[in-house]
Amino acid sequence: MTDSKQQLAGKIRASEKTREPIEATLTTDARVLARVTDGIYRQPSSALRELISNAYDADATEVIILTDAPRFDQISVRDNGLGLSPEILEYLIKHIGGSAKHSEDGKSLGITSQKNENQSPGGRQLIGKLGIGLFSVAQFTRHFLIITKTKGDGYRTVADITLGAVGGQQKLLGSKSDGRREIESGHARIWREPAADRESQGTEIKLLELLNRTRAELASDDLWVRLAYAEENEEGEKTKPPAWHIGRMKPKQNEILEVQPRLPWDESCKPRQRFEKLVEAVREASETDAELVDIEILFDRYLQTLWTLALSAPLEYIEGHPFDLPSDDELLFFELENRTRGQAEKITFKTGQTPRKVLRLKAPSGAQQDKFEVFVDGVQLLRPILYRNLPKTKTAVKNPLLFIGRDSQRFERKPLELSGGPLVFEAYLFWSPRIIPKQHQGVILRVGNASGALFDRTFMGYQVSEQTRTRQITAEIFVLDGLDGAINIDRESFNYAHPHYQYLVKWLHSALRQLANRHKGLGSDLRSHKLLAAGKKARERVDEQVETALKARGIEDVPEVYLLDSGKQSEARKLRNEGAIVMRRDAVFPPSASKHRTQAEGERRKLAEKKAAAIVQLLHGWELLEKLSYEEQEELIRDILEIVFLEG
Repeated sequence: MTDSKQQLAGKIRASEKTREPIEATLTTDARVLARVTDGIYRQPSSALRELISNAYDADATEVIILTDAPRFDQISVRDNGLGLSPEILEYLIKHIGGSAKHSEDGKSLGITSQKNENQSPGGRQLIGKLGIGLFSVAQFTRHFLIITKTKGDGYRTVADITLGAVGGQQKLLGSKSDGRREIESGHARIWREPAADRESQGTEIKLLELLNRTRAELASDDLWVRLAYAEENEEGEKTKPPAWHIGRMKPKQNEILEVQPRLPWDESCKPRQRFEKLVEAVREASETDAELVDIEILFDRYLQTLWTLALSAPLEYIEGHPFDLPSDDELLFFELENRTRGQAEKITFKTGQTPRKVLRLKAPSGAQQDKFEVFVDGVQLLRPILYRNLPKTKTAVKNPLLFIGRDSQRFERKPLELSGGPLVFEAYLFWSPRIIPKQHQGVILRVGNASGALFDRTFMGYQVSEQTRTRQITAEIFVLDGLDGAINIDRESFNYAHPHYQYLVKWLHSALRQLANRHKGLGSDLRSHKLLAAGKKARERVDEQVETALKARGIEDVPEVYLLDSGKQSEARKLRNEGAIVMRRDAVFPPSASKHRTQAEGERRKLAEKKAAAIVQLLHGWELLEKLSYEEQEELIRDILEIVFLEG
C-alpha cells in the first residue's frame, strides 16, 4: 500500500479525535465512468443486485433492504457482513472500477481469502466487483451514505458521497503508466464516530434523493398514467391494472395514498410466507389463464423487482435445489452425456436418494450450509423456480423431466491467455408441459450461484426449430470454476467470443438435443401404450356385447372365431374339429395397400377383425350360417363388413 493511501486512511482514523470530516475526491478510469454514465445498470433491480452481491462477498448472512414503498423517497441496504475498514474504504474511493477482488490487493486488505483470491474470507466464491457494484447506485441517486463498521472496532466509519464532479465539470486528473486516464467522479466527506457495540459489524448504504426516473420506475408511474387515461377516454385502448401491486401515492402529493396496495399476503404473514404467497399467486394464475403466465402483466414494477432480485441473488430455492429433489413418480430424472451425439440415460435411485447423492454434485458450491438471506420491506426473497404441481396439458408426456449434466475442461493444449483457464460446471434442464411464469423459459448462467442476466429464451442462440419444446424448458448452468473473465462490466451480458462461453454454448445445444430425443421417445412410447390399451379395451367391449346378446337368446357358450391366412388348411381343419369357426382372412378382408402400416392402423385392423368375429358369432347364435358352405359364409361376412365399414 502506498504512502498516500496510508496517509488518507490515517486521516480518516484521526477524525476519531478531531471529529472533523475528511474531504476526499472519488476517481475512476475514464472508460469505466463512460460505461456507468451510459447506464450499464438499466433497471433498479440491477443496482440492488450489485449491492446484494457486495454483501454476499463480505460474508454477510443477512441483507435488509427498505425501499420506502410506495413513496420511494430513499432506499436503505443494510448487511451484517465484515464491514469496510478505513483502508478498504479508501481503496474503494480511489479505485472505482478497479476492484481489489480477484487480486493480491484483496488479500492485503482482507477482502478476499488469504489462500484463494477468488474467494471471500469465509470461503464463498466471489460474485461482485468492488467499486463497480457500489457505483451502480448512480442509477438511483447522486447522493448516498456509507455507514460501516468492522468487528472489534470501537468506531464506525461514515462516508457522505456525492457522485459527479464538483461544479458539474469533470476533471482529468492524469494518466496512469498504462495509458489509462483517471477522471474525478465524485466527492466524499468521511468521518469516524463512536460505536456502542464493539463486536458488531456490517455496512449500511442509504440512497438519498432518488432520481425522478428511478422513483417513477419503481412506482410504475407509466402504468398508472395509462390506466387513468383509459378511464377518461372510453374509446381508447382498455388497460387492466396489475392483479397485484404496491399501491400508488397521489401525484405531486407524496404523502397521500391514492391507490391502496393489493398484495397476496397480509400483515400477519411472516417474511417467508409473504414471498411464498407471491409465488402461489403466480401458480394460481396458471389455473385460470389459458395462455402463459406473464409477471409483467400480473405484477407492478415493484413486485417485478422483488421477483428479479430473487432470481439473481444466491438464495435458497423456494421448493429446494433441483439437485436435492427426491425421486418419486411425479418427476423423472436423466443424466446427460458429454460426448458428441450422446444420449440421456434414466437415473436409477435407491430409496431416499437424490440426484446430488447419486451423481456427487456440488452446486451451489457448498452453499447448502451457508446461510444467506435477503429481506425487502419485510419480504424474504427465495429463488422462485417451480418444479412441482405445474399445470398439465394434452401432451402425451405429462410428468416433468429433469436432465442433469456436468463437465470439467482444463484446456491443457491451449495457453492460458487463449483458453481462459479451467472450466468446471454442473447444469440441469427441466422440461414441463407448461413453465410458469413465461419469464422462466430459457437458460441462466450462474457464477458463484448468482446471475446478472435473467433467462435467455434463445438458449444461447439455439438454431434448431424447437419452438414448442423450448417454451417448455427452464435451465440453469452453475459455473464452479471459470467464466468470470467472460462477464462484461454490466454483469448482465457476456463476451460471446470467450472460449468458456463458446464451450458452454456447444454443451448446452448438445444437452437440448438429448432432451428432445428422450422427450420424443417417451412421447412415442406413451402414445403407443395408450393406443394399445385403448385397442384392447375396445375389443373387450365387443366381446362383452356379443356375450350379452347371445345370453339373451339362452346361449352360454360363445364359439371361438379364427381368421387365418390362406395356406393353413390343416390348422383350419384341426380348429373346426375342436368346434371353432374358421375363415380365411384375405377372403373376409381385402389385402391392405399400405406397405408400412402404422401402429394406429394396426390397432384399427385388430378391432375390425374383432368386429368381424363378433358378427360371425351372432349369426351363428341365430343359426343363420348352418346351411351355408365355408366359402358362402366368407362371402356373406365380407359383404356385411363392406357395408359396415363403408366410408361416406
